[in-house]
This record gives sequence, C-alpha cells and structure tokens, in this order.
Amino acid sequence: MAADTFVDFDHGLNNAVARIREVLEDSSGTPRYIETVPRRGYRFIALVNEVESANGSVPAPSNSPANREARLTPSDTSVSTTEGKSATKLVKALLVSVAVAVLVGAVVLYRGRIVKHAAQPAIKSIAVLPIKNLSGDPSQEYLADGMTEELIGRLSGIRDLRVISRTSVMGFRDTKLTLPQIAKSLNVDALVEGSVVRDGHRIRVHAQLIRAATDEHFWSEEYDRQLQDVLALQSDVAQAIAEKVMVTVTGQEHSRLVAAPPVSPEPYESYLKGRYLMGLAVSHMSRLDSKQYGEPDIQAAIGHFKRAIENDNSYALAYAGLADAYLLLGHPVWGGHSPKETLSDARAAARKALELDPSLAEAHFSLAQTQQYDWNWSEAEKEYRLALKLNPNHADAHLEYGRFVQALRRNDEAMTQMNYAMELDPFNIRTRIYVAYVTYASRQYDLALEQFERLSDDWGMIWAYREKKMYPEAIAAWERWKAGHPLEYRECGPVATIAGLYGLEGRKREAEELIDELKARARHRYVSGFFLAEAYLGLGQKDQAVTWLERAYEEHDQYMVFANSYPGLDPLRSEPRFEALMRRMNFPQ
Repeated sequence: MAADTFVDFDHGLNNAVARIREVLEDSSGTPRYIETVPRRGYRFIALVNEVESANGSVPAPSNSPANREARLTPSDTSVSTTEGKSATKLVKALLVSVAVAVLVGAVVLYRGRIVKHAAQPAIKSIAVLPIKNLSGDPSQEYLADGMTEELIGRLSGIRDLRVISRTSVMGFRDTKLTLPQIAKSLNVDALVEGSVVRDGHRIRVHAQLIRAATDEHFWSEEYDRQLQDVLALQSDVAQAIAEKVMVTVTGQEHSRLVAAPPVSPEPYESYLKGRYLMGLAVSHMSRLDSKQYGEPDIQAAIGHFKRAIENDNSYALAYAGLADAYLLLGHPVWGGHSPKETLSDARAAARKALELDPSLAEAHFSLAQTQQYDWNWSEAEKEYRLALKLNPNHADAHLEYGRFVQALRRNDEAMTQMNYAMELDPFNIRTRIYVAYVTYASRQYDLALEQFERLSDDWGMIWAYREKKMYPEAIAAWERWKAGHPLEYRECGPVATIAGLYGLEGRKREAEELIDELKARARHRYVSGFFLAEAYLGLGQKDQAVTWLERAYEEHDQYMVFANSYPGLDPLRSEPRFEALMRRMNFPQ
C-alpha cells in the first residue's frame, strides 16, 4: 500500500451497519437487533430460534434475514397486505448483510495481516546485493552494475531507510556466504537479490526481497521491458520494495521515487559505461601507478558521458557524471591534470545538470565540490546539505562533507559524518582511513597511530610519527609502505613526503635530489605545489614552501582545501605570508 494511501475500514463498517439499521428500522440509541460495543465493534442481540419448513424443504438458516423477519412479524398470518413491502425489506437486508459479511471478512483479513507484520521486526535497513548478469555476455556487466547502483540510488532517497552503499555490497558479488551471514556482516534487516538478462533492446529483471533474520523471501517479481523504459522499471522495483518493507515515505521522497522520464537506450548505455569506468579507476588506484590506472579510465569515462549528452542533451545524470569525471581528472594524484582547467569544465557540467534537474542529488554533490575548490565555503556547504537532504544515504556525500567540515576545523561534526558514512559503507577502507585522518587532524597523534596501525595504514603512521618528531619510526613506516607499493612509491606525493622526511632527519642532499626530480617532472605534467611545500618544509625553507602553496592556490589545487587544518603545515601558521594566504582563501574564522 502506498505511503500516502489511507483506507478507513472502520468508517466503511460504520456506514454499512447504519444501512442495515435503516432497513430494519433499528435505532443505535435503543437497539433491538444490532448493539454498538464501544471501542470493540457491533453485536447482534435479537433472539435467534430454529424454524422448521412446513413443506419439508431445507429450512433457511435460523439467523438469516428471512427468519429474523418472520420471528418479528406481529401475527402468524402467512399473507398480508404488507407482504410486498416486507419482501423488499428482506431482500435489502439480505443484500446489505452480504455486503457487511464481505466487508467484515476484509477487515479481519486486513487486521490479521497487520498483526502478522507487527509480529515481525520492522525493516529499517537494507542492502541491494550485486544484480547478476545472466545475459551470458561478460560485456554486459556494466548493465548489471548500473542497475544495482541506480536501485541503490532510488532507495537511498528514503530518509527512514538506511541503504548500504554500492562499494560495500560489491564485495559480495561472488561470495559463498549465506544470505543471513551477508546481512549480519552488513548489519541490515533485509536484502534485495536480482538478475538481469539483455536481449537486444529488451531487458528482463527478476528481483526478490529477503528478510535477514528468517531468510524469508517475502516478495518476488519479474519485469520485462524495453530498454528505453528502464528508469520506469527501476522506479517500479523501488516502489514495490518501499511498500513491502512498510517504510514511511514523504511526499517529496515519493515523487523522486516514481520519477521515471523516458531515456533512449544509446545515452543510457553510454552513461552506465562511464560510471562503470569511473568505478574501475577508483578501485584500481591502490594497485597501479597513475599512468596505468587513473587517467586512461577517467578519459574513457569522459568520452562516454559526452556521447550520452550528444545523444540526449537533456540527460541531467550524464552531466553530473561528466562533472565528477573532470574533478577526478584534476586530482593531484589520480588524474594529474591542471585542476584549474578541469575545474572550469566540472563547474559548467554540474550547473547544467542542476539546470536540467534541480532535484538531482548527484548534481548538488558535484557542484559542492567545485565550490569548495573555488574557496566558496558557504555555497559549498549549502550544496552538500542539499545533496544529503535529497539523498540521506549518499555515503560519498557524507564522507566528502565530513572532510569538508574537517577542513574548516569542525572536527566533531566531521567525525559524525564519517561515522555515518561508515554505517552506510562498512567495508570501504577509504572511509575508515578518513576516520583515522580526522583523529590525526585533531592533533590526537597517539590515538591516530593506534587507528592507523589497526588499519595497517603505514602512510597514516608516517604522518603521525612525523608530527611527534619520531623521524626514524616515520622512515621505517615509509620503508614498509614502499615495499607494499612497488609502483606507487615513485609518484609525486610519496616522493615529496620522503623528501620532507629526509630533510627533517638531516639528510639534506638526498632531500634536495628528490626536490629537483619533482621540479623536472613539473615541466611536463602537473605537480601539486602542496607536495613541494611539504618537501621544502623538511629543509626548513619556509619561504619556498609558501611560494609553492601560493602557486597551488592560483591553480585551485584540490589539496589546498586542507591548508588551514593539515598538521603538516603547522610550522607555517605564524608566518605572515602564510596568514595572508589563508585570508585570501576566505577560510571562516
């Protein structure tokens, strides 16, 4: 039953009883036949006797309207002048009684279902497991992944339902765990399983809902649609799930849940391929160097988003995806392109997405990030809040908003956002690392060390040991990290960090060699001024460090968001040039 649908069974029953009283000329105040029992319902109070049929036929039931009327007739005369009126009255009473019987049965059945549902624990959290690609074609994997992500996205807009993020559920794609075991791992009340088969421009989707505690499959449905109707299909599945878990859905949430504008197959497929490649780029970043992992996948994703827009220039989601891809391309580590150039493209794409669909959470989230890299803190916060209002279960938005408020030194708020992001995405290691980072940025270095150590995060331990001036321990953590990342350790960020550590340890010549290496790279590709500032700080050259931070500011370097809170820059806090730079960045006091 839809959340905004209300069926008043009691009111309908009252009306039916009133009709019977009218036919039988009964009174609710002084009843002869039907008595009202306060807060309970009604009961029949007239005397009921069994009457034999004079002609030997099967008698009518003793409580039938005909026999009740016979008992109430003032004489035994079989024929009277009122016979026609009485017969009409009896027929009416009989029809109304049948209607009441049906209604009462419906009430009993409905209330029985309510009792059954009440006996089960309420469903307040759910996980959509990876939808299986049953097409027999591995190249269609992007379609199954896209269906999973879109269904998660629709359900995530319901504030009263906690929905696990895509990152955590994807880890269960080929698991051998039972469904109750998966549910326990994710700490959810219910699971959604599904499969998709592609046949030309038609898709068939099967979905089912499983109660975690009992492994009960209490809803299952199959859908067969044209690919252009895929958004309507996703809407139907999401609505059915919301109805079956009996979660409260507000009017605005319902409107977003049912929104299903038609989309042509070509732009839809291009959009899904773009998102699929973005996911690959992020998932590969911990294993390969940037020349192999980041830029090629991101550039390919940008191409798919552009093709989607060329085929449908009103496709808001494709513009939001394009904005995210440009932001990733401008990241100092993952994309390595000039952030000033990519920011302009990202900003334009995010604004176009919002122009087309102001209710799109993804577009508000993208715009929030472009605003923060423009040092427009109040507008960025407004957009983050709008994104979370439209999609309360957007794990990445909670995570990035947490990082944003930490950059403004609101560490308690940051930890609240991080912890909720961890509830939504419990197996995303990045979220757990950011929790430890907030502890580190709060200058609680001993606690941060414990957290980083539990995560086996040597990089975080490098930072914490450095701030505690435990340089040999920091170098040892570096050596462990280097051994586990044989390709990444030559990237610009790690080179800058070890250069700074060598400088702090007094290994000046080695530090300067690494700085020269970074400068040589900067002639051919973007190298973050933030990195070079860290390297120069190790040598105690504060003027050079600020000079590189000023360049990073002009480039709208994404790491500059953290310039006012990052402990690694603490030696510069009292420097007049650095203080002036923080004022130019408009950091709130």
